[in-house]
Amino acid sequence: MRKPVTILLSLSLLLPCIHLLSDGSDDSDDPFTYEEDISLTALDTSSLTALDTGTDTDELPPISEPSEPVPKPAPLKAVPDQSPVQTPSLKTTSEHTDTKPIPLKTTVEKTPAVKSSESSKSFQSFTGKVVKNKVRIRQQPRIESPIVRELNSGDMFIVVDEGDEFYTILPLVGTKGYVHRSYILDGIVEGNRVNVRLEPDADAPVITQLSGGEHIDGKISPLNSKWLEIEIPASTRFFISKDYVIKLGDASFMAKVEKRREDVNFLLNSTHLSSQNEMQKPFPEIQLKEVYANYEKIISNYTDFPDQVARARDLQSKLQDDYLQKKIPYLEAKAKMTQQELNSQMKAQQLKLAQLEQQLEREKAKSSKHNDSRSSFGGEIASANTSGVNDKMSIWIPIEQQQFEAWSLQNNNASREDFYKEQRQEAVAIRGIVEPFNRSIKNKPGDYIIMNQTSHLPIAFVYSTQVNLQSKVGQEVTILGAPRSNNNFAFPAYFVLSAE
Repeated sequence: MRKPVTILLSLSLLLPCIHLLSDGSDDSDDPFTYEEDISLTALDTSSLTALDTGTDTDELPPISEPSEPVPKPAPLKAVPDQSPVQTPSLKTTSEHTDTKPIPLKTTVEKTPAVKSSESSKSFQSFTGKVVKNKVRIRQQPRIESPIVRELNSGDMFIVVDEGDEFYTILPLVGTKGYVHRSYILDGIVEGNRVNVRLEPDADAPVITQLSGGEHIDGKISPLNSKWLEIEIPASTRFFISKDYVIKLGDASFMAKVEKRREDVNFLLNSTHLSSQNEMQKPFPEIQLKEVYANYEKIISNYTDFPDQVARARDLQSKLQDDYLQKKIPYLEAKAKMTQQELNSQMKAQQLKLAQLEQQLEREKAKSSKHNDSRSSFGGEIASANTSGVNDKMSIWIPIEQQQFEAWSLQNNNASREDFYKEQRQEAVAIRGIVEPFNRSIKNKPGDYIIMNQTSHLPIAFVYSTQVNLQSKVGQEVTILGAPRSNNNFAFPAYFVLSAE
């Protein structure tokens, strides 16, 4: 009768020891601790997931069944060298090695299907565009899926498939992925199903996976030197809500738009560079005609790129301001010509005038009508000091004489009055401020310039033998001018018939 008592006493002494083995220590950091409701014989190894190799159930060694059932009264604490769970692969399948325990899961989340394969085959890819700001691209076709990036209104992409609520799209140009450097050796993937993450962080969402032996080109991430930044594989797909997308055209439409974008950017940048080069030249050598034409081309022909059009307008306006700022000191410098230089020019003009007078005298043998005409012009010269004709006006009398003679020969020796009557019929009205043009150059088309009051840019060169323009300097007037040769200068030339 003492044997049963002895056995009961032995069991009562062992129970506290067993309890201490199972519950008496803090096992929160022990990766081999099991919950009470999970027995060692019922562990689901498919829930074991490595952190960054995408390891699935095929990569973990199988768990063997224990030879004897584990008693239920007190759950046992598994010790690493005694557990049926095999762990040597943990270090090679996670970039965090021993820093984090591998969680045990009882269920595996499945990615929802986007669309049936039969539907996908019939789907026609197209170019889509976002119609609102801050529209999110997601990793999976569901609202709770991680966000890859946000798009703004007008952003485009290629749609390759659709589901009930989401489109499947190709990765946008410039989208980067990150792979832990411990799995890449000389550009070759070491390991199977290595995760590509959205950010250089072990907690970032997984975009896709790489197979062992794949070759990749990457660079060390500036955000985290333990990670490589790579172009994500072309097979990667993302998802976007159908509510904020419209169709622009077929899949090739986006390439056409990007080609136009490249063209307008190239034209804008090259035109800006050309304008800067021109503005480095001396003022008389600056040529901006082609520059302005290119800016107008961008503004008129590329309205589908509003940012570039706005940039072209800004650059054009700034160029005009810079041009005027450079023109003002140039004109001021020309206006500071010394009196000696002016006297020298006047003497040269007087000498030339005397030579022309002699030439006119030699040609008096022509027809009487021509003689009368020459006599009238000679009378203007002779009475220059008494009739209000100043020296600048006298210089142009021979020029007008030649104009009249050429016209008269073509019009049956018509009179001088007929000549100026016809000139008035062909004349144009021009309004602006009269400014002197004292530049000492050959074949200049006039002694004065008509300036636009608003833009302060030249409108025309003018001269006259009938109107004293010197008295109009600095005033805004309306002139009636007959066209004359501008001798290949930048602005047209006119003979002033009247000024008001």
